[in-house]
Amino acid sequence: MEKFVDRLFDICEGALTKTKIRQLIDQGYCTLNKKIHRIATTPCKRGDRVEILKKEPDQKIQITGKMPVVYEDHYIKVYNKPFGVESDVKKLPGLVHRLDKETSGLLIEAKNLEAKLAFEKLFKDRKVKKGYIALVHGPFLNEVTIDLPLARLGRVQGFEKFGVKKTGVEATTFIRPLKANEKFSLVECFPKTGRTHQIRVHLSAVDHPIVGDLLYSLSDQRFERMYLHAKSLEFFHPFLNQKMVIDSSIPTAFSQFFPS
Repeated sequence: MEKFVDRLFDICEGALTKTKIRQLIDQGYCTLNKKIHRIATTPCKRGDRVEILKKEPDQKIQITGKMPVVYEDHYIKVYNKPFGVESDVKKLPGLVHRLDKETSGLLIEAKNLEAKLAFEKLFKDRKVKKGYIALVHGPFLNEVTIDLPLARLGRVQGFEKFGVKKTGVEATTFIRPLKANEKFSLVECFPKTGRTHQIRVHLSAVDHPIVGDLLYSLSDQRFERMYLHAKSLEFFHPFLNQKMVIDSSIPTAFSQFFPS
């Protein structure tokens, strides 16, 4: 008997891969007999109706926590995610990228499937310029491009950990210092690649770990959060045909380390 994922693949006529269809099933974009269905291997009987939704499913579960909207158009909505809030595609199917739970900042949600696929491609093709603000330990005084390959090291206290490894994948981050004192520095970070934990690992590798990063700066138990914020996004909007620069303010918690 034909599986749910196979039936969907047949109706797509090659427009989507089975891997992509499985993702859409998991994210709640597919229906079986007009009901959202999330099990790819369910057998389909003759006469069962399957569909891939062209808009967000009504049954989606919103991310927990307040999510201020900083930009919105017909195709996307951009949130300023607080730290401590999960960006889980299972809970918010329209997300086109992710931020670590501990990271605050800009997060794009697509409003329909066409926009989701287009913006996911922008990120995959590295056509989105992402700017971050980080508070790091020690005086960071010079601009630097960190070009160190990264690889998964395994799990530490239940969390995936990554590190610099010669056999790892390419990873490049440009760092620009903004202000510094004897103990801390505020820096801008521009990742040219989008590896998991890239900024966190790179800054730790050059002896300037992010303040409050319990995974890569284990002595930071005393801080209330990890001080990494996704501040800006630049891209060419595939539907509005114009360059977009979306910016957010630096969280006020960062300023306490540089009293005037």
